[in-house]
Order: sequence, then C-alpha cells, then structure tokens
Amino acid sequence: MQERQENLYTAPAFLGAAFLLFALAIVEKLLNLFGLEIPFINVFPRQMLDWAVTLLIFDIALLLRQMLENKL
Repeated sequence: MQERQENLYTAPAFLGAAFLLFALAIVEKLLNLFGLEIPFINVFPRQMLDWAVTLLIFDIALLLRQMLENKL
C-alpha cells in the first residue's frame, strides 16, 4: 500500500481561483453570444482564461518544486 506524503502542499487558493475564473469566462462568453454581460466583469473572457491558466501553472510549479526538494 502506498502512503501519502503529508508534507506536499498544493495551493488550493490558486486551484480554486483558477476554476472560478474558468467558470466565469464560460458564463461570460455564453452571455456575450446573446448580447448580455456580467456587470462586475470588465475584461474579455479570453483574459480570464489566461489568468486561470497562469494560476494553474503557478500551482503546478509549486508542487513540482516541493517534490524536487523532498527528493533531495
């Protein structure tokens, strides 16, 4: 049986924010197709997708760094 490493940390704030931005981008794009928009969002859906991908890359980078430090 494989034991889970307790000292690995993923950034749930980055992961949660990325999925929230991804969902908002999809909703905004669907609303834009009908000529509507979300009032508190002043950016294009593509920019929100870029931010979501950036947050996911930060989360992956943190995890890889910690895995490397634990191996050494």
